[in-house]
Amino acid sequence: MRNWSPVGEIPDDGIGAWRSGAAGPAVVLVHGMEDTWRSWDVLAARLADRCRVYALDLPWRAGNNYAWRTHGDPATWLARGLSLLPEPPDTLVGHSFGANAVLEHLARRRPARTAVLLAPFYRPASAPVDALLRERSLAGFTGIVRHGLRVKLGARAAKLGDELVDAMGNTLLKQVVPKAFPVFFDYFVDTGNLDLGRVRAPTLVLAGTRDAALAGERAVALAASMPAAQVRPRVHYGHFCHIEQAEEVATEVTDFLDREPVRRSAGGTNP
Repeated sequence: MRNWSPVGEIPDDGIGAWRSGAAGPAVVLVHGMEDTWRSWDVLAARLADRCRVYALDLPWRAGNNYAWRTHGDPATWLARGLSLLPEPPDTLVGHSFGANAVLEHLARRRPARTAVLLAPFYRPASAPVDALLRERSLAGFTGIVRHGLRVKLGARAAKLGDELVDAMGNTLLKQVVPKAFPVFFDYFVDTGNLDLGRVRAPTLVLAGTRDAALAGERAVALAASMPAAQVRPRVHYGHFCHIEQAEEVATEVTDFLDREPVRRSAGGTNP
């Protein structure tokens, strides 16, 4: 477990920020849907020696009621979270739905020096929004929820056994899917409408080749629509690569920062 220090919070909005590490570029971590900021513990432990790490606690956390949608979209909530920090971020790192919040932030040409997107979702603009897309998206979403449960259980999953873990997954899906999937699907569909050609911030995109979020033509389409992005599919990465492949992801992030030196001037922003 990482040692985190509170940075600030906005109680009325239910968001907060935490810090770990002391020196180096300011790296801000943005968690995914139905997840928690503590999901960054493993990756943060590998970044804190070289980076000043901030983790945001955002309203799409596990167990929320999605009322936050009436008060702003993900990019707006991300901006509120960033307002808690004592310094501008050098790098925004988002996972899954959090990665899409960062993507939306970049598309709106809001300040960002560099960004890393881990397992984002992307709909090619040419992909029709129809019943088949929704059906496939639901299947992918439920698969990710089930896999996420196993990742969070860690070694306990083997002790509990497949039958019990599957039953736990069924219960979790009944709680999560009715409220979370419609929100996820709306924002997933909208990714095909983002003007990513205007993004100037160097962006590293990491995803597994078998992760439906960004597999195959989705990865190709994102690379084509976002010239500032370096899309790097990895055969062995899973959707939760920031946990399961944390060592490699940390190396990829720090290597990226070495290749894209942080520019602490206005010229280093996403103009």
